[in-house]
Amino acid sequence: MANNLVGKLVATADPSRADPVAQADLAWFTAHEGRLFRLRDPAPLEFKDPLGDPGDGFSWRVLVAKLADGRRLRLPVSLAWDLHNDHAKDQHLRMIFDQVAPEKAKALLAK
Repeated sequence: MANNLVGKLVATADPSRADPVAQADLAWFTAHEGRLFRLRDPAPLEFKDPLGDPGDGFSWRVLVAKLADGRRLRLPVSLAWDLHNDHAKDQHLRMIFDQVAPEKAKALLAK
């Protein structure tokens, strides 16, 4: 039910130098303490390569995972358009992450 491309690790050591999208993700995780995942729409030009066609009835989203070391991993995923970003719970997003994330990314995930 989901398609993915390559994830992107985002360092959080100096938020003042981070790009605006990374700053927004950091602010979201700060405001939602205890959450490990965020689902949001992709920002323009967020990924190096165009995402392409998500497929009929699907739209591109970004699954952001909070890693054990404080960094975040961004994974573009193609999900059913009727899944609302704000309604997605960590348990559901974890299932998606487990399906689409590379093994190396799974090992970095906060426990």
